[in-house]
Amino acid sequence: MVLSRRQFLLQGGAVALSLALPLPSRAAVNGKHASLLAAWQLPTAVYQVGVLSWKNTRLSTPYTIDSAVDLPTRPHGLMHLQGDEYLVIARRPGDWIMRLNIQTGDTARTWQDEDRHLNGHSAVHGDCLFTTETDVLTGQGVLGVRHRETFELLDVWPTQGRDPHEMLVLPGGVLGIDEPFLLVANGGIQTHADMGRTQLNHLPMDSSVVAMHPRTGRVLNQWTLRDSRLSLRHMAVHASGVVGIAMQAHHAVEADQEAAPVLALLDEQGLRPVAESIGVNGYAGDIATTPEGFVISCTKNDSAAQFDLQGKLLNTQQAKAACALASRGGEVWLGHQAGEDKNSFALDNHWLLI
Repeated sequence: MVLSRRQFLLQGGAVALSLALPLPSRAAVNGKHASLLAAWQLPTAVYQVGVLSWKNTRLSTPYTIDSAVDLPTRPHGLMHLQGDEYLVIARRPGDWIMRLNIQTGDTARTWQDEDRHLNGHSAVHGDCLFTTETDVLTGQGVLGVRHRETFELLDVWPTQGRDPHEMLVLPGGVLGIDEPFLLVANGGIQTHADMGRTQLNHLPMDSSVVAMHPRTGRVLNQWTLRDSRLSLRHMAVHASGVVGIAMQAHHAVEADQEAAPVLALLDEQGLRPVAESIGVNGYAGDIATTPEGFVISCTKNDSAAQFDLQGKLLNTQQAKAACALASRGGEVWLGHQAGEDKNSFALDNHWLLI
């Protein structure tokens, strides 16, 4: 169902969307108009995806809603496919992929096979669409290899870990690899087919970052951290070739959780945690690049933080339930909860500049 802006406001009543703030940076913040593809949940518990227009304004809610489409369950990853077409992927354990044309509002949905569930992210390379998935029976992580246009499943490749989450398509010459490759973050969390998102934290985690050949699935390299309780989740690549990885800690002891770093950096020298990224309750939501390095949203600590390429903390900003991030040059859009209004609706984890 596609709603016009007027219909959306009439049906939503006096709702207030999460705020978007330009996060301070050493680069200039110009506050230009932006259009963002985002997902959210209404007070009625309905999930939607749509286009937001954002303007630099003193108003508490600087958005207008250009369009909205109802979703069957909670979404997670958003990805540009081609032209006006974008993909929306169900949150893990997910069972649908939706193609959305942001100009016409047309949608087409593909349902997932029962023997694997979707983990919320995708990437395209050549004629293929790749989706991160988990084998329901074995718990092993896999990539679903699909036809880019029809979404027909062509192959399934193991990711050499559990709970694969976000992936990037990187060019040759990055991370010491000569040819283009897929970079996959194995979150490492063990789950069970009959228990949905329930995490079996008493079992060993299997978290890693894996470089894979985009035509054969061959593993080109794999990196791990010493602390096996750090789940590698979301990634962004800087123009320098350094990859920033947002992490979520899963320690049994509260003190260990609080002391856990939530940002790791990957370059030709290897994968290393950022020591200055501790003290945020062990949880980083999204990540984006800035000219200086990276910005991460620390959802459980109600803040966002910027780091340079060496891992030095540059600045922080308080933002309740900080979540979605997008950046362009020196400007960053940070989504977070606006006040305590029970009628407001919640922005989801990710959004895209369009």
